[in-house]
Amino acid sequence: LLAPLRDLAVLRQFHTYLNAEERRLLLRAVTVGAATWCLGYGLTTLAPFVFQQTLNWLASSPKLWGQPVLVFVPLLLGALGVATLASVRASTVRYRDQAGRIRKLIDVEGDGLEQAMALFYTAEPGLEQALLGRQGVEARWQLPTFTMAMRKILAVTLTLGTGGSGGMAAGLTLIGENMASALFKPRRPIPENATDWRTRLRRWWRSTDPDDLQTVQLCGVAAGISTLLGAPLAAAFFATEVMYRRRPIIEKLVYALIASLTAYFLTILVAHNRTRIFHLDIFHMPPFTPAYYISVIVMAIGVASVARYFGQLREHAEQAFRYYTPNLWQRHLLGAAITGSIALITSAFTGYGLELVLGPGDSVINAALNDALPVQIALAALIAKLLATTSTIGSGGSAGLLVPSIFFGMTVAIAVAWLFGFTAATLVVPSITASLVAVVNVPLAATLLTVELFGSLYLLPSLLALVVSLLLSHDNTIYRTQREVDESREIMPGYSVRRIAVPDFWIGRTISQLNVRVRYDV
Repeated sequence: LLAPLRDLAVLRQFHTYLNAEERRLLLRAVTVGAATWCLGYGLTTLAPFVFQQTLNWLASSPKLWGQPVLVFVPLLLGALGVATLASVRASTVRYRDQAGRIRKLIDVEGDGLEQAMALFYTAEPGLEQALLGRQGVEARWQLPTFTMAMRKILAVTLTLGTGGSGGMAAGLTLIGENMASALFKPRRPIPENATDWRTRLRRWWRSTDPDDLQTVQLCGVAAGISTLLGAPLAAAFFATEVMYRRRPIIEKLVYALIASLTAYFLTILVAHNRTRIFHLDIFHMPPFTPAYYISVIVMAIGVASVARYFGQLREHAEQAFRYYTPNLWQRHLLGAAITGSIALITSAFTGYGLELVLGPGDSVINAALNDALPVQIALAALIAKLLATTSTIGSGGSAGLLVPSIFFGMTVAIAVAWLFGFTAATLVVPSITASLVAVVNVPLAATLLTVELFGSLYLLPSLLALVVSLLLSHDNTIYRTQREVDESREIMPGYSVRRIAVPDFWIGRTISQLNVRVRYDV
């Protein structure tokens, strides 16, 4: 009986199952996952701690002054801090919009996911990179890595810790991308003729292939999301979907999952009681009735409508802030003042704490999951959170949109649950899927997140919410740097294609009629 087992020699032949490149990528994925977790865990611990201290300070403030005045103090200080970071030694990330224009993004402003996506594609072949003489991984090495990650951690802490409205997930994607790139960025030239073990190790470790670099960048993004959500499978799919959208990349998904699991297990080892961002104190089984699934459809339609409105509102708000307040300092301070005013008005109107509008909003989502958020407060929170998040991010605050998008869907779900007479949690859970599909456009990750956090019983309603919201918002995304497969793609290694605008007199004519070969000597 033991002879067949000895013949297999699984352990002795393990190295033959993976080639040298696969073994190298496996080690890289684990390393990136652990390194990104260190920064991500620090941010997810520091920012909530600072925010809680801010709330405690406001609660214990002298009644003579009262919160209506003092709430602006931390918000304005945080805005000044982010404005300082955005004006001192800031780096810019460029991307091409749908109209073909080159746009610039400041590293610490906004949610960070747009910058992460733009950095992800810097190593791919492109006309601009070729004209500048920067090709492949060298184009990424000319931009900051670890420094940008640390600046983003400070900016997110200043924004959210002082009461800004937004989340951390998108910031963690930029931190993860930069951390992954920093691990493989060459610090000094490698001697060509050196044969000592240190040089051989550096030569083996370095990244010279853009495809390998994108794999570790994807690992960093997945590890960052996994650290926050506590859902490694959903985090890996989120990273792959948000970067590639509808391009199936299976090989890179495996390494992203390895990095995501590494970060997840490290979180369990260090803080086993805070692995998941959302939780149910009492599990509510979704009813299997026609009325319930009709309510899921209504909820998904509502979430998709809110998502479209939010996308347009954010775009117009960002343009308005930059048009009416071109001065960076004034723009950040104005955004903080508007956010604080919205929070004060909402708190006075609802009697709820400032955390209803300020901060990420995950505590409010958990309250809704456990039926502790009345429908009147939920509807007021929807309007207030929409405006406050738009003000924070539109003015340049460093905050994410993943948790706020779930917040928007949660408020719609509570209203629909009240209308149909269901327990709020039974609709709030599938609303998470609908929100991520409608706002961020990551359908697979959205479904997996719901199942990982709340169990397979919510798979069917989540799939229904996914289908409805995807049909209504499949072409919608809040991230301008998220690439469409039809607009720009690499058709073979080293060659890419892009849809461009042509002169009017070219329209309706063939290449032969335009005499392109003679005119341009091609």
